[in-house]
Amino acid sequence: MPAAGANEPRAPGGGGLPRTITFTADENANDQRAAHLQNLRTFPSREVSSEKTAVKSEAEAGKKNVDITEHLLSLDEVCERFNVQANADRPQDSFGLSASQAADLLATNGPNTLTPPKKKSSLRKFFICVTSLFNLMLIAAGILEYILLGIDYENNKANIYMGAILIAVAFINAAVEWYQERKSENTLAALLKMIPAKTHVIRERKLESIQSADVVAGDVLFLRMGDKIPADCYVFSSSDLKVDNSSLTGESEPQEREPGNTMRNALEATNLAFNGTLAVSGEAYAIVVRTGDHTVLGQIAGLTAGEEKAKSPLNHEIAIFVRIIASVAVFTAAVFFIAGMCLYKDFPFAINFAIGIFVAWVPEGLPAT
Repeated sequence: MPAAGANEPRAPGGGGLPRTITFTADENANDQRAAHLQNLRTFPSREVSSEKTAVKSEAEAGKKNVDITEHLLSLDEVCERFNVQANADRPQDSFGLSASQAADLLATNGPNTLTPPKKKSSLRKFFICVTSLFNLMLIAAGILEYILLGIDYENNKANIYMGAILIAVAFINAAVEWYQERKSENTLAALLKMIPAKTHVIRERKLESIQSADVVAGDVLFLRMGDKIPADCYVFSSSDLKVDNSSLTGESEPQEREPGNTMRNALEATNLAFNGTLAVSGEAYAIVVRTGDHTVLGQIAGLTAGEEKAKSPLNHEIAIFVRIIASVAVFTAAVFFIAGMCLYKDFPFAINFAIGIFVAWVPEGLPAT
């Protein structure tokens, strides 16, 4: 049985387990860390493996740290870095940025917005609709009708219209699907534009309400309950401010934000509030340290920009159904073609019969529905 205290983190060069870079001198102030270490003392048989797992997890998390270091700085250092004046004792009297500074920074760094994901062109979207499995089945059936027409023109003149109808139905289905998708996208875009995002900033000692897109690094923000935080910011004065980080970190409970910080990981820092999170109580004054694509949310969005959009459960189930119907249609068409050849020894009749069975299996209206 190890002696009591054998698993306490030790300084470099000391005995016992090595101290890792993620353990800081302030760890005794961290209740969760203290509870974790106490738990290791209580269950010594698992302490070595548990400690190794914790070290490995924290090392992996350290590699994924976001590009923010301001939470480790003092207010004076942050003000010097962003060339802004802030008053911790009377935050409402902070000078903030001047109008000319804000205009220059906005012109240099661009608006405080995330780069929208690349959109597919309308032509490409229509091509994707045309090449859905059901539409391809209809087009294939139409082409087969014309092949049959070429084999025996006199007895299959009706195939001129049959082939055209099948191909036309495929393109009509694709056009309806494309139109509905485009209409939904336009409706969503219109809804997003109905409520312009506003935020409160202090510039030249005046509290102003501006568009969130016009916020620049160095702006002094006034945050209050109900505000959506427009950028990553350094909290230097707070009155019971709590933020909902669930959309960013998955934490279900509101997190308190206040000056001072003992955590090295930016995502765990108590003096940082992040873009896209919501202030659920209290109020605070904060200095913007990252905007647009440079925020934590922007960096995450950049990492996921190349990911394929996941299908909805309904689309997934429809895709399975389509594959089943397509398999059954091809199988039954082949069976009836073989039966027609065996019974009548008439190739045009057998292929026409098989095509009829094939098309009968295809519910042409499913994509539009």
